[in-house]
Amino acid sequence: MGGCDSECWSKVYFVPLIAALKAITIDDMGKEALNAGLKKIEIQNRADTSNASRFAASFEGGTLLLDNKPHTNVDDVKDRTQSIQSLLESKL
Repeated sequence: MGGCDSECWSKVYFVPLIAALKAITIDDMGKEALNAGLKKIEIQNRADTSNASRFAASFEGGTLLLDNKPHTNVDDVKDRTQSIQSLLESKL
């Protein structure tokens, strides 16, 4: 893993999360919905998931949970972004 640690974590978790949040908050309606609904974000590696199309994410009780292996399929940023955005939009 070595030098991949910070880049992998960024691409797997943070870059898609930030892009999804930016897409949702592009207008006032999205900002208000996100502000009212999202209370907490948890990032973990427990589901043993590595495929971006099966990105283990859930949104319950105001908590967005992202659960994915941080060192696999690192470059599938777009797929993870769409997964997070779709999940939030469906639940907000």
